[in-house]
Amino acid sequence: MSRFALPLQTRGLGELALADAPDALVFLFGLVTQLGDQWFFFVAFTSLYWLCRPRITARPRRTAAAFVGLALGSLALVTALKVGFALPRPPTATVADAPAWPSPLSDLFVSFTTDDGFGFPSGHALGTTVVYGAAVSLLDVWDRRRRLVAAAAVVGTVSLSRIFLGVHYGVDIVVGVLLGLVFLKAVFSVAAADDPDAAGHLDPARLFAIAAGLSVLALAVVFTTGVPGHTENAAAALGGSLGGLVGWTRLADHESLPTLSPPVALVAFLGAGGLWVGVDVVDAPVPVTVTVLATGAVVAFILVAPKLQGRIGLGDGATQRAD
Repeated sequence: MSRFALPLQTRGLGELALADAPDALVFLFGLVTQLGDQWFFFVAFTSLYWLCRPRITARPRRTAAAFVGLALGSLALVTALKVGFALPRPPTATVADAPAWPSPLSDLFVSFTTDDGFGFPSGHALGTTVVYGAAVSLLDVWDRRRRLVAAAAVVGTVSLSRIFLGVHYGVDIVVGVLLGLVFLKAVFSVAAADDPDAAGHLDPARLFAIAAGLSVLALAVVFTTGVPGHTENAAAALGGSLGGLVGWTRLADHESLPTLSPPVALVAFLGAGGLWVGVDVVDAPVPVTVTVLATGAVVAFILVAPKLQGRIGLGDGATQRAD
């Protein structure tokens, strides 16, 4: 047990029991909590980067790449903290009575409403604070006040869902949100874009470098403590950060690259997503180097896919531009 664990071992405030809650309500909160999951970020940011929606943000490629860097950085940070503190989740975290629903739905019920590993701080609370908090400044849809209200609503709802599902204590959530705000303030200070035309935006290359540094720290904490359970997250964050750094810096004039046509985007997404999921769900232990290389290849491919489409002549890339 970590030396930080003893003073916080009695952090039981906020634990809830779900024995009397309707299955449909529990599943609803399980769906809500997916808004802060890494797979959701993967789908959302890849779609924004490939399909480009200027109505959402004037610089969709820069914004999407920045979101990827923020998500990877928050994953690395929370991994280092979870392993460093080594505090358990509530006893209810891994327990779920699957309802008598058809097999796919019952499996999703268990997957969405349970969690394992260490619990402090909450990765969902920290990650949603970072990502949706950054959206307040990086997006152009609505006005800033409405974006702020929407971000606060999402962060609050996801955070409460983690307590309702019994996978986190209240203090896990509070500390996760506070750390997310601190991290967000730090990256907007050190990773602000130098381009005067991109005022208020972030430099994806700096974000990927920060995320890589935090990933190395996370791996060091994992190896030092001898806790193998979180190695995969740290290695995935490192690989994704390095792949993002290479992919972003290898390109120039990102916003002028063609958007991906829907058929190409679908095939590319299935390939990249399949590789990412394959590394995540394989039963046998995956070497750190394999995880780093695989996730690095996925993120690098996501960033350079528009360029590759133009080179091999797929889609209507000549006329569909990000700007």
